[in-house]
Amino acid sequence: MPGLLYVIVLTVIFTVLLVGFTAASLLSQARAIVRQRYLGSVFRRRNIREVAKLRPILATATAVLVQVKDAETNRLLTTFQRPATVRLYKRCLYVKPHFAASAYLIGVSDITQVSVASHELLVTFTHKDRAIALQCRLSNPTKWRDALDSLISNHK
Repeated sequence: MPGLLYVIVLTVIFTVLLVGFTAASLLSQARAIVRQRYLGSVFRRRNIREVAKLRPILATATAVLVQVKDAETNRLLTTFQRPATVRLYKRCLYVKPHFAASAYLIGVSDITQVSVASHELLVTFTHKDRAIALQCRLSNPTKWRDALDSLISNHK
C-alpha cells in the first residue's frame, strides 16, 4: 500500500509541475508576441551588435529588469523580473536581460521622463506614438537618472 501512495503522490506532483510550467511558458510566449507588436525595433537581436563597438558612459551587469509596460493602457510587456545588463551610451540606453537573445535599445531622443522610486530607475520613452515605461532595479539609481537627464538636456 505505501508503494501505491508514493506513485500517486509523485504523479500528482509531476502533473502540477507540468501544468504550471506549461502555463508559464504559454504566458511568456503570449507576452513575447505582444512585446514584438508594441516595441518592434526597440527589442531585437540586432541591437546587441549595434552597441558592440561603442564605449559606455555608465554600465552595470547587476541590474534587474523589473518590468516593461505600456504606460497609457498599463499593459505589461514582460512576464517575469529578470537579471539584466544595463549600459548608457551617448545616444542610447541599452538593457539586455540575461539569457535572452535580444536587447532593448532606447534612443536618448525618445526618452521623455526619467525618475527614481524605491531604488528603481523608471525610464519612460515613446515608440510609435506609445508611451512605454521600462523599470530597472540597480545600484545607485540617482547616478543613472542624473546621467540620463544630462544626456537628454544636451541632446535637445
